[in-house]
Amino acid sequence: MLPQYLLTANVSSIVYDLLKVEIVQSSLFNNKFEYKICCPNEKIVRKGSFTGPNVQLRLSLMQEGKYSFHLFLNGEMIQYSGFEKISALAYN
Repeated sequence: MLPQYLLTANVSSIVYDLLKVEIVQSSLFNNKFEYKICCPNEKIVRKGSFTGPNVQLRLSLMQEGKYSFHLFLNGEMIQYSGFEKISALAYN
């Protein structure tokens, strides 16, 4: 069962180079968060961690497509968000 603070972060839905993650619940600001980014077949393409209310993840080397962002706190998933990676060159 997911914790009650589900949907505690704003996550970019369209990404060119940077995926922006902002924790919106102030009681969680000083925690260490883990994340996984997965492609549609749920294969992990990137994972890591951050501390604090904001992080920007550079995804410029990832291929275009749809991905999922999984946010964890203390080993439990607290949010699942989808996003689309678009090449900045496609809009020049």
